[in-house]
Amino acid sequence: MAQRLATNYAKAYFTMNEEELAQFVSLFTNEHISVDVKVCDNGDRDVILNDKSGEIQLNFLRAGNRYSCDSSYLIRDRQLAEAMRKAMKTFRGQGIVHRIYDGFTMVYHYDQGSVVSIHEVTGDEELSIFENTASYVSRELDQLFQQTGGEEEIESIRQETDRWLDLRNWAKRTAPEKLSAIDERLTALSQRLFELEV
Repeated sequence: MAQRLATNYAKAYFTMNEEELAQFVSLFTNEHISVDVKVCDNGDRDVILNDKSGEIQLNFLRAGNRYSCDSSYLIRDRQLAEAMRKAMKTFRGQGIVHRIYDGFTMVYHYDQGSVVSIHEVTGDEELSIFENTASYVSRELDQLFQQTGGEEEIESIRQETDRWLDLRNWAKRTAPEKLSAIDERLTALSQRLFELEV
């Protein structure tokens, strides 16, 4: 079996409340990883993980009652790498993780703590090992249901169309030379409304 040389968290993102942040710190102490927590004046938290090859500082920025950490770091210690894998799963992290071996790298994509794809990279070649397409489709559908941008734009265009129609009625009586410019704008609005409603 190939020996892992390092684990590179090319991108790692966590978001959690204060209780979960305390559990996050406890996960590492329970794995016998040395952890220091510094509380900043503005309420942010710096979580410093110490392993055999140095330290990793995770900055958790506070927004209301939530903390978020968006970072990248290289882990050479297997024990810390395993603890971070558990944290990614337990705290529903998002990220791109490179597990580096001699001659190749395994690239894991995490979404909400679950592995959604694995690729093996050797030199210039990339081979897909695993794809959880159901997770991608489910996430995209959730995003579509949560999006209201199209509906808001439709309502905005309808309101703008009403204003241009009022202006057209005024121009018919007082400034007929402006009718062609107004009609051009109404045509453009009508076309955009059609695109959005299809």
